[in-house]
Amino acid sequence: MSATPLTRTARLGAIPLLVIAALVAGACGNADRVSKAPTLPTEPAATSPAPSPSSATPATTLTPAPTEDPTPSPGFPVFPCGEADPTCLSLVVTMEQGIDFTRPVACGPDGATCSLQIDAFTPPTTKVLPVVVMIPGGPMPPGIRESMWTLARLVASRGAVVFAADYRSGPQWGGGYPQTFADVACAINFARDRAPALGGDPARVTLVAHSFGGFPGSVTALSAHDFAVDAPECLATAGDGRPDALVGVGAIYGFDHIGPDFLAQMLGGTRDEVPDAWNATDIAVLAAAPGHRTPPVQLLAGTADFVAPVATADEFAALLREAGIDVTVTAVDGATHDSILSKLVTVDTIAALIGATGY
Repeated sequence: MSATPLTRTARLGAIPLLVIAALVAGACGNADRVSKAPTLPTEPAATSPAPSPSSATPATTLTPAPTEDPTPSPGFPVFPCGEADPTCLSLVVTMEQGIDFTRPVACGPDGATCSLQIDAFTPPTTKVLPVVVMIPGGPMPPGIRESMWTLARLVASRGAVVFAADYRSGPQWGGGYPQTFADVACAINFARDRAPALGGDPARVTLVAHSFGGFPGSVTALSAHDFAVDAPECLATAGDGRPDALVGVGAIYGFDHIGPDFLAQMLGGTRDEVPDAWNATDIAVLAAAPGHRTPPVQLLAGTADFVAPVATADEFAALLREAGIDVTVTAVDGATHDSILSKLVTVDTIAALIGATGY
């Protein structure tokens, strides 16, 4: 049965969650642990393994008939349909995989470097479409953006140009302050630059963030500072690295939901040691700042999500409403932390926000 949306009223005093250790656990066999907090239960992955992000493939139109065997040829991405659309394998959506959007950046120990990559999803179009940038959770090494592929493909099929981007979500992979936030801003800038050639409107860019991605996503959306200026390796420099709207999907927001030890590593020290970095990434500070940005915000959370429950979205929504920001919370009945990415409600909510009315 398809999930149904439940309108929620924002609540103050939501119970804090320490989610970072659970998100970090198992991220990389040789990676140092960044938090001592207890490990939370994990859920099955929402998507199938994908090709290495370094193995770029040319644009491909994914159009097998629903009755055909969907097993791909070697190296061809797999797109689980989930619950959102049982015919999604027949959608006419073109994917361009593995596009570099930065020059080589630090992304691992011992001087390792990589170019951050983004994938583009476009329907056949004769009109200008809204643009969406999607970022996954973490903290994980760059290269996990395939977790957003199913949602990206479904939203693109509604009439949007969609990008799924990597970013450096932890200090052991070259992230931290300001790099993590600059990576997200760079991806938005790159999408604005690339969108016109794909039929997209660079003035209508919505950021969709899942799980830990809600942290840099919300900061990038609310901050008066354009973190794109902190991304000298970005291959696109024109435009604005801040989104015009924000959608959080099973996401976390704010310091209360992130382990303090990890935050200290991420931001370069404790709040007493580096107050400027903490204030620049604290959504409570950003929302209360004079002249703060007011992008429209949609928050979705699954009623069976134990990592980022509905209470977390309600808490963030209350903060935003107090700041005069237009925000709506949708509880997705029965959705878990990962399955929410392929729920019909999620696709419908994003499509309605961006004004995707077909192509």
